[in-house]
Amino acid sequence: MIDNSILENLTILYAEDDLLIQEGTAETLRLFKSNVICANNGLEALEIFKTSKQNIDMILTDIKMPKLDGIKMIEEIRKTNNTIPIVITTAHQETTFLKKSIELGISSYVLKPIDIYQLRESLIKAIEPYILKNKLIKKNKELKKVIKKNKEQHKIMITQSRFAAMGEMINMISHQWRQPLAAIGTASFHLKYKFQTNDFNLETLEGRKRQADFFNKKFDEIEFYVQNLTTTIDDFRDFYKSDKETTKISIDHPIENALKLIQKSFRVLNIEIVKAYKHTKDVNIYQNEIIHVVLNILKNAQDNFLEKQIQNAKLQINTLDIDNGIKIEISDNGGGIKKSIIKDIFNPYFSTKLEKNGTGIGLYMSKIIVEKHHKGEIEATNTKDGVCFSIVLPLGTTP
Repeated sequence: MIDNSILENLTILYAEDDLLIQEGTAETLRLFKSNVICANNGLEALEIFKTSKQNIDMILTDIKMPKLDGIKMIEEIRKTNNTIPIVITTAHQETTFLKKSIELGISSYVLKPIDIYQLRESLIKAIEPYILKNKLIKKNKELKKVIKKNKEQHKIMITQSRFAAMGEMINMISHQWRQPLAAIGTASFHLKYKFQTNDFNLETLEGRKRQADFFNKKFDEIEFYVQNLTTTIDDFRDFYKSDKETTKISIDHPIENALKLIQKSFRVLNIEIVKAYKHTKDVNIYQNEIIHVVLNILKNAQDNFLEKQIQNAKLQINTLDIDNGIKIEISDNGGGIKKSIIKDIFNPYFSTKLEKNGTGIGLYMSKIIVEKHHKGEIEATNTKDGVCFSIVLPLGTTP
């Protein structure tokens, strides 16, 4: 409960036509350290309430007054303000007026002759809900600001995650394109060299046939590698498309798409991938988001292999059916994660990588995607020689 100091610095509009009572009660209110504005009747009090530049916190009024009684004054005030606390002073014989004032939503009442302790108790009783309500409104406003700030922070993290992933994608594209571009360059050079050196005797049928066969072969090679480059671009473009609706699909499709994006890097580093797809159920997912999650786990494993210089690096990907869902397990032999930090790896901006390589938002965004967007679960546990990421997705996932 709020203590008696609640009355301090409150501004009270007090209406009373008996000047002696008015003076004595006003003095009492000032003892409570309240600010008092006095009116000699209901009409005067109503005018003060409507025109006062001061913020009036509470109204204390007599019922029987000339020009405009307390009941009619309250009726007028309630037309524009339903919340301001109102306390009435009443005599025992004024029960009819008291019932009417209760219907108008008074907060409390004080019997005449006014007792100072009863007055204080009635004022506190009247103002407490009002103060608590205002505090609650203030807290709600502050909470809304915090929620808005968190949403903005979340949007920033999503943007950062996309930029980080984009950087990884550009690096992967460079690896994927290096060999096809080199092959196209070689084929182009051979064509140019053969043409400039007149290597084929075009005066004979055999020479013209050899030239045609050679040129067709090189053109086929160039066409093949151009198609390879186009396919790579399509793969990465599809990865960045925003999923608007869930797709019912076998979970091995997003896993294979993620592997397709990173396979060149794994091949260069001699990272072995072992797959055991044992699921039989389809799930409703945002496919590109799940690709993002799997790709992030694969990329983290790759970075860990490189940082620790793991020999015979190996990744095991398992899928299996569970009650009302499917489970993905991605485990490696990269030495695991320290027990002291494994509980923190899904926190925003937490990274186990070298400072220049880690943003600390990849696993955080993966957790958001799995748990918020798909109503699933994701966790990491250490194994005998590495770490295992487990992803559980319910069958009927809907946003």
